[in-house]
Amino acid sequence: MSVEQRRLVVVSRKDHEHFYRLIGFKNVVVATKEEVWRLLSELKNDKHTAAILVEESLAREAGLDVLALNEKGFGPVVTLVPDKEVFLQSDPKAYYLKFASRIVGYQLGV
Repeated sequence: MSVEQRRLVVVSRKDHEHFYRLIGFKNVVVATKEEVWRLLSELKNDKHTAAILVEESLAREAGLDVLALNEKGFGPVVTLVPDKEVFLQSDPKAYYLKFASRIVGYQLGV
């Protein structure tokens, strides 16, 4: 499978799911802090997943150490997406475009 065919998975809270879909993320998985580790375990050997974006507050509540996880050769790269409530409510599209461009490395045209 080529890199272009691999997917990006977003792990989000239910109340933020529509924000990710708004900017074009198709693979959004809704989770609670208890489900984060189970999801990561399922996705770590998934050859179709290139990267996993986890909401920062959700990762913090679950005790997820992204740097340690990636150093162990987890599989897909795991990174955090900041999820500040104030900015989300004022301009969610600009918020996620800004941070998605930092993660992906270029500006997304949505």
